[in-house]
Amino acid sequence: MEQVVWGIMGSTAWADTMFGPAIQGASNARLHAVLSSSQANADAFCAKHSVECGYSNLEAFLADDEIEAIWIATPQNLHAEQTIAALEHGKHVLCEKTMAVTADECVLMIHAAERTGNLLSIGYHMRHHPLHQELQQDWNNGQFGTPIYARTQIYFPYGEAPTTWRAKKETSGGWAINDVGTHGIDLLRWFLGDAAAVNGELSSLRFGLETDDHAVVTIRFQNGAVGVADASTAVGAPAPRLELYGSEGYCILDGTLFGGGGTVTQSRAGADAVVSEAPMAPLYQNQAEAFSRAVRGEEELFVSAEDGLENVKIIEQARGW
Repeated sequence: MEQVVWGIMGSTAWADTMFGPAIQGASNARLHAVLSSSQANADAFCAKHSVECGYSNLEAFLADDEIEAIWIATPQNLHAEQTIAALEHGKHVLCEKTMAVTADECVLMIHAAERTGNLLSIGYHMRHHPLHQELQQDWNNGQFGTPIYARTQIYFPYGEAPTTWRAKKETSGGWAINDVGTHGIDLLRWFLGDAAAVNGELSSLRFGLETDDHAVVTIRFQNGAVGVADASTAVGAPAPRLELYGSEGYCILDGTLFGGGGTVTQSRAGADAVVSEAPMAPLYQNQAEAFSRAVRGEEELFVSAEDGLENVKIIEQARGW
């Protein structure tokens, strides 16, 4: 297929270290442009990553007719405005998680995608591990029996207080719950379906900010199963973990959620548990390739905008603001 031409909104942090290299490593994508808060930052990104066009003006960036798809890698409070603008300029959008600060903003983003006919997906890259996809199919096919319980633990401790936007409720919508907890919530929804009831316990005992640095979200799903997403940006823990328990077996993934190696422990139909090594996977690159295929009409979106909306609804209920 012809390569999809990409632009990135945001030039620092993950855009610099992960998203840009992911697009450049994708077989069906080409990184053409970047938008930054300053021209100096845009130029530095272009020089580092051999990108053709650097912009510091949103309108000029969106007016670039070569750009077909945009990866939005800016703070949550900018997602709605920037996504809607990009969609209305004829671009397809992969918006980083979480989709927005509020569910109302998410709805506006979805309406813009429907109105323009352009694609809108959310950056839940943990779904893009082939191992996770195979397991999810087995789970949904009933190979572990009736879903009973699932749990995610994703701890990503910061050495110091975060940048200002993450520390404020109005700009981040919550820190740990939106930084890493949102991934756990997405995985629980992917395996267990839509939520029926949500409870959250959020705290900031390490950094003392108005946003949380530890969050525990309990969800009762419509199928009766229960899930817990345990997330922290304050304390260390072993490798990120996903546990799935059904009436006929269980599966535990240790260390696979960020695409690194790790182990898979499985027991089915009462058999003894089997432990195997998990392969590594370039999750962000896989995500860029999947979205590019969707842009070319080769497959459906793997993560929908509605997935992003439901995730934010759960977070709103959990944080109780």
